[in-house]
Amino acid sequence: MIIVSDRINSIRNSHIRLGTLGPEGTSSEYVAKKFIKNHLESNNTECEIKLYDTFEEAKEKLLDGSINYIICPHAYKKINDFYMHPLISLIEIFQCDTPMYGVAVRQDYSFENKDLEEQVIVSHSAPLELVANYLGTKTNFHIVNSTSKAAELIANGNFNLAITNEEALKKFDLRFVHEFKKISMSWSLFGRA
Repeated sequence: MIIVSDRINSIRNSHIRLGTLGPEGTSSEYVAKKFIKNHLESNNTECEIKLYDTFEEAKEKLLDGSINYIICPHAYKKINDFYMHPLISLIEIFQCDTPMYGVAVRQDYSFENKDLEEQVIVSHSAPLELVANYLGTKTNFHIVNSTSKAAELIANGNFNLAITNEEALKKFDLRFVHEFKKISMSWSLFGRA
């Protein structure tokens, strides 16, 4: 994890609530946990992670004071809404790799490569290009709010294929049929201005 500046040391609260995208198993939750372990626990700060269905919901919770900070990836299409809001301030920019990403199926699913073109793959919008870049196939997607939600939907039998990360894979007892990579990502930590 690389910290771009050192403003994080200005956080001196004894208890903070850090919001990001949920549900459990998202890359955002994974990065939030690493950020806390590497940068806030050493300040003797007690941290609580709050997970939200959307970054918009997390932004509202920041504005109403329910949480102190938000961690948001720069891959989020509407991150500019945070930067442009008069009551939100950038605290920190840092780099942290995501967990491994791949195409996942249930343990009992009999996968064939033709499924990539014949089945609908459920995913968050951010990692869609991984399929084209790594597998070179044209695919139909069903978009959801997070790759963890995508994993949950295939675990429940709603879909057979999902782009997800290794954390959600473990949480929902799935297996990768194609692995892509850990994504080297930059992130922003926002607080109230």
